Amino acid sequence: MAASAAATASPGLLSPSYAVVCSFLERYGALLDLPELTFPQLERCLRDTSSVPKLLVDLHMKLLRKIGKSVSAERWEKHLVKYLCECQFDDNVKFKTAINEEDPDKMRLQPIGRDKDGQMYWFQLDQDNNVRVYLEELDDLDGSSWKCIVRTRHDLAQVLALLKTQIDPELLAKEKDAADGEEKKDGVSDGVKKSEEFTTDEEGDPKDPSSSIKTESSETQPPKDDTKSNVTE
Repeated sequence: MAASAAATASPGLLSPSYAVVCSFLERYGALLDLPELTFPQLERCLRDTSSVPKLLVDLHMKLLRKIGKSVSAERWEKHLVKYLCECQFDDNVKFKTAINEEDPDKMRLQPIGRDKDGQMYWFQLDQDNNVRVYLEELDDLDGSSWKCIVRTRHDLAQVLALLKTQIDPELLAKEKDAADGEEKKDGVSDGVKKSEEFTTDEEGDPKDPSSSIKTESSETQPPKDDTKSNVTE
């Protein structure tokens, strides 16, 4: 009878990991000030697939806070995912074997730079070219200052423009002066070009030599000689 009841239990509840959890809670739960859960309560929480019971949420939050992770009831699952990712380095033998060939310096994401206040900037780009930039203050030990400051390319352009003024205010002034100089130069060139076109229209088309030749011949042609007509008469 007991064997048949156990057979109907969820497969996860029959795993050694579940027994380890139960043993840990029984022996160290009070020391860690964890929520008191009986075996049936824990089993019901783990069987519930429609929602996450509050008792299970409280248990995860307590365990995360005990290792220095300050989390809220709305964010505990995100921290759990991070923990499970980090566990791959210790408990996934195949994964550990594969990454042992990698350069240790490339295994952890490094900041792309710091600003004048020592704040660090972290850049990420996915396979669809979606960009994220994160900011972290200097000497932040608990991640409380961590925030996402760029989610679009427009955000990125704004951050870059702001950093230019903070790191080297003179750089922005020089770029503005150079841009203004180019605009003035273009304006002068356009004025000269228009003046030349106006002069050309008055004097004739320089591309048509006949226009200037015709003008010169008409101006230098001598007056008509009427002597012959007078002698004949």
